[in-house]
Amino acid sequence: MSLMTRLRTEIERLRRRSAAQLLGDYTAPALEHTQELLEELDGAVEPGTAGEWATFTSQISAALRLQGADQFLRLAPIAKTLHSRQRSAGRRYLAYLLASSRFAPSIHRALTESPIGKPLVNPYYPLSSPLLVQHAYHLVRLLEHTDFELAGARRIVEFGGGYGSFYRLLRNLGYRERYLICDLPVMCALQRFYLRNLFPSDPGSRPPTNLQWLSSEVGAGLEREMSTDLRPSLFIATWSLSETPPAVRSEVAPVLGRFDYILCAYQRAFASYDNISYFASLEQALPQFSWHHAECPVFRNNFYLIGRKSTAAASPEPRAAGDPAVTAPLPLT
Repeated sequence: MSLMTRLRTEIERLRRRSAAQLLGDYTAPALEHTQELLEELDGAVEPGTAGEWATFTSQISAALRLQGADQFLRLAPIAKTLHSRQRSAGRRYLAYLLASSRFAPSIHRALTESPIGKPLVNPYYPLSSPLLVQHAYHLVRLLEHTDFELAGARRIVEFGGGYGSFYRLLRNLGYRERYLICDLPVMCALQRFYLRNLFPSDPGSRPPTNLQWLSSEVGAGLEREMSTDLRPSLFIATWSLSETPPAVRSEVAPVLGRFDYILCAYQRAFASYDNISYFASLEQALPQFSWHHAECPVFRNNFYLIGRKSTAAASPEPRAAGDPAVTAPLPLT
C-alpha cells in the first residue's frame, strides 16, 4: 500500500469516527422501570455467590446506581460485553449485507436504531448501531443457507439473548409469534427492562406478550417448551452455547433435534473448551438436518453452524454431542 493510499485510508477512518462521535452525542430519553431493574438485579444472585456472573451483576448494579439507566448501553460493563463498537468488523458486516441478495428492503428498514439506552452509532451506517447490523448479518446468513421464512415461523427459542436486540430486530420485521429467551437471571432482567421500554404493552408497560423467559432448569424447561407442536421453529445461539460448560450443553443438545431450523455462531475455543470439535460432533449427531458449517468470512476464527431439518428425514434419537465417534473435521469454507 502506497503512502498516499495509507493517508487517504487514515483520513477516512478519522472522518467516520468524528462523524460517529458527533451523531452519537445525543440526549438519551428518560427510561422507566429502573427501580424494578435494580430490584431484579439484587435478586439475581444468591447471597455469598462468587464467580464471573456474580461479579458482572454487581458491576452493572453499581454502574446503574452511580450513572443512571437512561444510557445503560454506554455503561462500561455493558458496552464491553453486550454492546461493543466492533471496529473494523462493523464495516465488513455492512459490506456483506449490501452485497447479499437476501438483504431485503424490509431488513434494511429494520436496521433503524432506537435511542432507548443510548446505543452506539455505527460510523458506516449512522442510522443503526454496530450490534444491530451484526444481528442483521446473522439473519441474512440463515436466509442464505436455508428456506427459513420469518413470516411463517411460529416459535423461536434464543439461547442467550444479550440485552434483547435480536428479538427487537425480528419484532421490527413483524414477528409476533412465541419467543422464548433462555438466559441467566441478570440478563433476563436487562432484557425485560430494555424491551418493556422499547415495546411497552398494557397493562403496566409490561414486555411484549409473545415473549417468555427461562432462567433455570434449562433442559427440563426446553423439554416442556417443545412438547407443544408449534412449527416451523427456530433455535438461535450466537456465541452463547459455545460459552457454556459441558453440563449445560448436555441439557440443551437432546432438544435440538425437535427444531426445524438451527442458527449457531461460535468461537474456535472458549476457556479450555474445543468448540470446533463440539459443534462438529453436534452436526454429526443430527443427521436429519442439512447443514452449512463454515468459518465466518467477516470474523475470522469464528464459525456458523446453520441447519434445516429435512422434511423427508426421520428424527432419530440424537447421539450425545461431543462423542469422539461422531466428531468430524470442520469444513472451513
